[in-house]
Amino acid sequence: MHGKKLHYGPVLYINMNNQYSDKTFYWHYAWVIVFIIFGMQIVGSSIRMAFGVFVDPLEQRFAWSQSNIGIAYAVGMIVTAISSPWAGNLGDRLGAKKTMYFGIVLFLVGMIMTALIREWFSWQFNFFNIQISLGLLHFWISYGVILGVAQSIFLVPLIPAAMIWFRRHLGLAMGLIMTSWGVGPAIATPLVAILVDSMGWRNAFLSIGFGSSLLMMIMVFYFRDRPSDIGVLEYGSRPGDEPISTSLPPIVLLNEFHRHMKKTAAYWNMSSIHFLGCVGHAVILIWIIPFATTKGLTVLEASLISSLMAMISVSTRLATPMLCERFGVRSVMTIFYVLQGLPVLILFFTSIPFVFILFAITFGIGYGGETGGFPILNRKYFGHAPMGRAHGFQMLGAGIGMALGGWVGGPIYDISGSYNWALAISVVASLGGAISIVLLESTSKLLIPDWKKAEKSFLETKTEAN
Repeated sequence: MHGKKLHYGPVLYINMNNQYSDKTFYWHYAWVIVFIIFGMQIVGSSIRMAFGVFVDPLEQRFAWSQSNIGIAYAVGMIVTAISSPWAGNLGDRLGAKKTMYFGIVLFLVGMIMTALIREWFSWQFNFFNIQISLGLLHFWISYGVILGVAQSIFLVPLIPAAMIWFRRHLGLAMGLIMTSWGVGPAIATPLVAILVDSMGWRNAFLSIGFGSSLLMMIMVFYFRDRPSDIGVLEYGSRPGDEPISTSLPPIVLLNEFHRHMKKTAAYWNMSSIHFLGCVGHAVILIWIIPFATTKGLTVLEASLISSLMAMISVSTRLATPMLCERFGVRSVMTIFYVLQGLPVLILFFTSIPFVFILFAITFGIGYGGETGGFPILNRKYFGHAPMGRAHGFQMLGAGIGMALGGWVGGPIYDISGSYNWALAISVVASLGGAISIVLLESTSKLLIPDWKKAEKSFLETKTEAN
């Protein structure tokens, strides 16, 4: 590759302003950005993915009930959901790089505080028949609230940041990033379990806190908010293309375009579709193991079914965004929502041989493809406008859906002694999401004004005024 070389610190960059490629894959610093986001998603969320590993040690140490321990996880999910729009707005205003540094600091504080949990006093109080100690309240705040906010910062600004780096072939990038959501649990859970077993839960929290923070600091150091920061054009640029973004967006214009987005039905519907999809798979992800044990499987056998679902989902996480670009985003998303919903019906016929393996394979395909089309849909509807707030609002819907789906199976089982109604809710939610996708606006044209034209006009007007 030829071109003027630019040197920024320890990283060597190539000026590609006059370099273009029609290939789907070629070397570009955008792939470094994808790798960093992939790593951030796994490292930053490892402690959330492996929450179950800490339940027994905490129960043994403090004699807390498992339901009280589980409240910390639920609080974390809700806090992540509620803070997601704020995290997206922070990414739009400050840039993803600065936002990530703030998230790492919060993560480290939360991990240290969780490791330092003590029952300092024996004082307890009852709240809605839940016996709460100061140590338990400490755990809910440090793990649930502080790490919940950090999680929203790791999840929300990075997807819009990746979109800035790709003018074309966005589906390939999003597919690679989405695979981290399937690979992460497979890596994080056994690693955290080994640490807890070898050094105890306190030292595990401290080791993961400091180790993960160091890894994330290194990755963010090499992160760049936009291609122009290193003198290159976006991936997939062609002759005549102007840069998508060369600086932080003007706040006035950012607010104006957010109002444009909120006036579209798609802005609200995509959040509700996220909600429905997450209810659909959260019921399964949380309750498939206890459901399977009621049907005669051992805990180990049931956990292998869950692992098989996660492994199968990796392939469709990778493929879905590319399929959306090739065959139409609404059609592909509808198919995967249906494929997430219908296989759950198999669980009503558990007398069939190998029914759980059949379910894990078919559900894993739909579950993996359920979320991959949203970045493509955002690009189709809103163009190159800053996407942090819109993506954050969608993650609000997703987070509430995960919290509701992960909770609803418990009271249903307590009341009825069966998970069947929870499974029915999963089916209805996924198929409801599919219907909502069909009813979305056409993706043939933007739903809001063109961001690049508006930004150019705004800056020219500002320059003339000065």
